Amino acid sequence: MKRATKIVLKLIGAIFGVIFGFTGLFLFAGIPKLTPGLIPGVTFSAPYAEELGLNPEQVLKIALDEIGIRHFRLSAYWKRIEPEPGNTNFQELDKQIEEIGKRNGKVILAVGEKLPRWPECWGPDWWKKLPREQQRQKTLRWIEIVMTRYRDNPTIEAWQIENEPHFAYGDCPLPDYLFINTETNFARGLDPTRPIYTTDSGELSTWITLGPFVDKLGISVYRIVRNPILGNYNWEYWFVPPFIYQRKAMLARLFGVKQVYVSEFQMEPWSNASLTQTPIEDQLTTMNLKQMKKNFHFAEQMGFTNVDFWGVEWWVWMSQHGYPELVEEAKHFWNEWNVEKKN
Repeated sequence: MKRATKIVLKLIGAIFGVIFGFTGLFLFAGIPKLTPGLIPGVTFSAPYAEELGLNPEQVLKIALDEIGIRHFRLSAYWKRIEPEPGNTNFQELDKQIEEIGKRNGKVILAVGEKLPRWPECWGPDWWKKLPREQQRQKTLRWIEIVMTRYRDNPTIEAWQIENEPHFAYGDCPLPDYLFINTETNFARGLDPTRPIYTTDSGELSTWITLGPFVDKLGISVYRIVRNPILGNYNWEYWFVPPFIYQRKAMLARLFGVKQVYVSEFQMEPWSNASLTQTPIEDQLTTMNLKQMKKNFHFAEQMGFTNVDFWGVEWWVWMSQHGYPELVEEAKHFWNEWNVEKKN
């Protein structure tokens, strides 16, 4: 009996070994190739530009007219737009969308409780005081207000509902695993003509808990990170090939994930404190011109048509602190894309 049990256990171990072996080969083995028809974009955040001491309108103008960016992810920051119940001011967001539209650009508009940039959750103070069920109802009302306002605007190409809603990070309530399904279905009813997105961690998630709810799942990609528990040691994912994300997306399709794109590709430093409190010398250890070039090249080999980069505000901030080469490299990258597009 014991011998039979050992044989069965060995057989099971062998089967799992083969499965893991083939999965590893599928994910890691191969030769990177350039992705044809790449469409690069950026996330733009007015609050983050202000945090860096910049004028958001000037940063957006540099992104549009100097760098040549035409694809943006913007956020309807609830706390910023409706600080008091029923008292809304969309002037800033209206202007951003208008300026992008004037240049034939396109916008993915994120709306919900959790949106890009710290503090991650952007619910107004008055909303935070409500019981959770009332918060959910107010969140749906907020999504309706934003989508109704902009759904006739041709500059909007897609809606993003929440940002990494299953990832426990930021000044946020605990993840609400089923509410995202309610939100995305509600959004489809408000605008059945545009795709519905949400986002997930590229490295710390399987993607299958969120991907089936949406038409397209955005993922984050980070190349150099720091763990606050381990101090200022830089961890570089040098062993991760660019095509691994695309192959992971192929596996995720088996579980109902329709499409995947890169919504947040690291192009600014990783710091355990605000960048305004981090010496530039320290910032340059995780992001500099050499790393920027490497990241652009990595993104071109990922196999995804759409890649949105993270950090355009920081590029501009660095140019004002004696490091113009980052903006210049971005200009070069987008100029090549614009030339390729015309041809």
